[in-house]
Amino acid sequence: MMRITLAILAAVASLSACGLRGGLERPVPLWGNPPNEGPLDPRSIKEAEEKAKAEKARIEAEERRREQEQLQQQVTPPATPTTPQ
Repeated sequence: MMRITLAILAAVASLSACGLRGGLERPVPLWGNPPNEGPLDPRSIKEAEEKAKAEKARIEAEERRREQEQLQQQVTPPATPTTPQ
């Protein structure tokens, strides 16, 4: 009887150490479209990341365009109008 009790206690103790630690996240539903739960919703997070990525790409493209314009100005000097004297 004592062995069975010890075995049960050992099993319970070993099972209590299993599992995830920390906060649990709700998985994305398999079907349907649940309401948005605010800034911590996975869809909101993904949308914000995509917006930030698009904004970063836009800014980089703008900087490349400015650099191209500067290089063009350095290569071709401004035309000086010639006036007869």
